[in-house]
Amino acid sequence: MKKVLDARLNVLILMILAIFFVFSIRLVKFQLIDGEKYYSMSNATTRINQPVTAARGDITDVNGVPLAGGKTVFDVTVNKAYMPDGQLNERLVQAVEILVRQGEELNDILPISDSAPYEFIQGKDSEISRLRDLVKVAVYASADDVMAKLIERYSLQDVSSDYQRILAGLRYTMEREGYSASYPFDIAKDVSVDTAIIIEENSRRLTGIEITEDSKRYYEDGTLLPHILGTVGPIYAEEYEQLKSQGYGLNDTLGKSGLEKAYESYLKGEDGVVQIEKNMYGEITDMTVIQRPDPGDTVKLTIDAEFQKRVNEILENQVKTLQSHEAGWGKECDGATMVVLDVKTGGVLAISNYPNYDLNLYSSNYSEYSADPATPLFNRALQGLYRPGSIFKVNVAVAALEAGIIDEEFTYTCHGVYDYYTSEQWGGSLPGCANYTAHGTINLRQALQVSCNCFFYDLGRRLGVDAINESAHNMGLGVLTGMEINESQGVLSSPRYTERLGGTWQAGNVIQLAIGQLDTALTPIQLATYAATVANRGTRYSTHIVDSITTYDGSEVIYETPVTVLSETPGMEEHYNIVEEGMVLASTEGNAAIYLKDLPYTIASKTGTAQVPGGYYNATMIAYGPVPNPEIAIAIVTEKGGNGYNLAQSVRDVFNAYYEIKRARQG
Repeated sequence: MKKVLDARLNVLILMILAIFFVFSIRLVKFQLIDGEKYYSMSNATTRINQPVTAARGDITDVNGVPLAGGKTVFDVTVNKAYMPDGQLNERLVQAVEILVRQGEELNDILPISDSAPYEFIQGKDSEISRLRDLVKVAVYASADDVMAKLIERYSLQDVSSDYQRILAGLRYTMEREGYSASYPFDIAKDVSVDTAIIIEENSRRLTGIEITEDSKRYYEDGTLLPHILGTVGPIYAEEYEQLKSQGYGLNDTLGKSGLEKAYESYLKGEDGVVQIEKNMYGEITDMTVIQRPDPGDTVKLTIDAEFQKRVNEILENQVKTLQSHEAGWGKECDGATMVVLDVKTGGVLAISNYPNYDLNLYSSNYSEYSADPATPLFNRALQGLYRPGSIFKVNVAVAALEAGIIDEEFTYTCHGVYDYYTSEQWGGSLPGCANYTAHGTINLRQALQVSCNCFFYDLGRRLGVDAINESAHNMGLGVLTGMEINESQGVLSSPRYTERLGGTWQAGNVIQLAIGQLDTALTPIQLATYAATVANRGTRYSTHIVDSITTYDGSEVIYETPVTVLSETPGMEEHYNIVEEGMVLASTEGNAAIYLKDLPYTIASKTGTAQVPGGYYNATMIAYGPVPNPEIAIAIVTEKGGNGYNLAQSVRDVFNAYYEIKRARQG
């Protein structure tokens, strides 16, 4: 029995020794032969560089009051660097459940309706075309066909039907915005504090979903300068190919229009970089800031925010006053614009459009704004083209004096009808003054006061189109003014332009040009520049709205806009003095006198009533003052506003607001 036990014990010992030998060999292999390999594996890390977005620079008024700034908001972000493999859809569903319950808006640009039967969203043609190309379907493929492709593309077959459309929208937007380990994606932006807390409380089960802080463009008063400040928006994948060489990341914000676009290189700042290290198990082992973000620069404007607000109110009141007329011209007024310039520099002091819109609501109300027949998104001041009407007569007066065809003693006898041409030559009823009023024998000053058409018909005929238009260009009409953002160039009536339109220039057309009619179409910013040029006796400054650019903390001035002369007509001061006297008479004894004659300062002005298609008349007006040392120049246009003298009340109110604020600023 003992021999049997000893044999079994020996076998057991041999087995233990054999096992030990095998383990020893394995340990030798692990530690000595392959030790370096496994040591490297145990210490293997993955390094991911992620951008840290720089704060966008502010746009301020001339006093440093922020017009476009940033505020800290909370975003719900998908970070691939933290997302467990194969769990993206699951995590998205978990996050969406919370976001929908909290009433948050999802970052979804998929141009397909929210529920079946699916339909493409109207007005999204370019996005629909891009979507079809992405999923590789024919141009006639239905929304249902595209959804089926998206479900397959993003492996949504096992996702509840309640969430398939939502996840398809998120995944599509993620793909368009270039979601990757280096570029996280915001599921929802600017969520409430309550939502942020709930996401944080559920962070254990929402691995890969996090709350991040972001800087959102914010406007203290989004109605002050929306058409000028412009908009910002995300960079999409196809844009990134062109922008990445300029230092942009896929999730960056980009200026899309206005000053935001024009000064993008200053406002954007320089993003920082943080490096995330993960071991072979996907665990975060270290985070290092490689480069700290450098905030964007501050763009300071020539605008005074308080004055801008007052001008907005004045323009709105003007339109509402016109609309309140129960009968007569002006009751159909549906749009207007006003520009106020610093005569001594060409800087814009205020620029207003009506109807207006709110930049803070631009994204949420875009469809409503764009569908509004009153076109609140249209920048009338810089892009609107209007016949100037009789305010153009100031230019003709200057041109006639410069050419020497008249002097201050010259007179013309107005019979109410301009009869240089016969009715047969003219092709119908002869042109005349308003209501064929006979003004009698008048000089240039008086002609400007009463706005005598016949007087200026005759000047125009004698001057000719070339002399009139050369003078107009020198005064800033039909040429770019120098504004930093897109403006229309406008056009002056001419034989070449008429022929380009397929018409034939008639000799008599020049008399219509002389009173601001025919094909002449100018922007309100040009009309304000024109008024300032008259005030400056023919010296035309570059019109601008940017005063300077400084570093974010204001410690260094990077750029100051110089006062630049674009054109001047030396030796003509006496001619401008004569014209100014006529414009002062228009303010103190003409139709505008009811609003302007009793002010504590003297204003030079000229009104216009420009006929437009449909039997309507646009009201126009230019003014500057105080005479003899002008500080500000104004141009106003009201669409279907009737007679220009109706606008004199706004000129009065602008001057009063300007000096009231100026006195307050000076203490």
